[in-house]
Amino acid sequence: MVSVVIPTLGRETLGLVQDALHRQTRPADEVLIILDRKRQGVSWGRNTGILQATGDLIAFIDDDAIPPDDWLERLIQAFDAYGADVAGGTFQETDPLLDAIRRRRPMPDRVLMDTGGWVGNGGNIMFARVVFDRLLQRDGYLFSETFKTSGEDWELMGRVRRDGARAVYVPNPVRHLRRATSWNHCRHSFQRGIGIAKLFRFQRQSPAHVIPQDSLLWGQAGKKAPPRWFAAIWQKLVGPFDIGSFEKTEHFIVYWLGEKCQAIGFLWGLLTRG
Repeated sequence: MVSVVIPTLGRETLGLVQDALHRQTRPADEVLIILDRKRQGVSWGRNTGILQATGDLIAFIDDDAIPPDDWLERLIQAFDAYGADVAGGTFQETDPLLDAIRRRRPMPDRVLMDTGGWVGNGGNIMFARVVFDRLLQRDGYLFSETFKTSGEDWELMGRVRRDGARAVYVPNPVRHLRRATSWNHCRHSFQRGIGIAKLFRFQRQSPAHVIPQDSLLWGQAGKKAPPRWFAAIWQKLVGPFDIGSFEKTEHFIVYWLGEKCQAIGFLWGLLTRG
């Protein structure tokens, strides 16, 4: 059985997501829509969905992300072919700014075992239920609800990888409908910086030598390593310098400013443990 969990604030795009799920070549056995009336956060919504789900496989998608018709079918194929514990992909952005930023980091174009931290996006991912059973038994929690705005999916992936789980990347992006103004992007980057600070503390405290994704702050090539502070500071506070990666200069400027906001959010998160 396959369960799909959709945490939502009640966005108008939710109906489009439901329509896309009805068109799946391999339909879900159940779809759980978790309405967050009190704005308790996406982690609360996902956790509530996990506890209600009855499927052997539990997939997650956001309420503003439209899956392709073969989304579930291809994720399940990856489970079967690789004996996976988790499989997932990324977003195809519909907003020009977000699309330009996402294109900076090329993603693989084929299904493969994940060694570089490609799997972890909580809006396009599927887990075997036994993964959550192990996490509950050992840690006592699933998605950390201390992450209110960003980073909860990667924190969970860090603990999943610590257990030696097999993660498979599937190049089947869902279409992300989020729109971003310059101000919204900078504000989101600040909040993401706070989430990265939480992830940094998690990595420092974890006895495991694996990491959820590559970062100058905690390791590369899937292996834990000391922070490369100089490179991180140079990249975030001075750079980035790859203006040639953007077709429009204004997109690069907004991205450059967003990196500064992310750095400030990271420092704020470290100082306040927020």
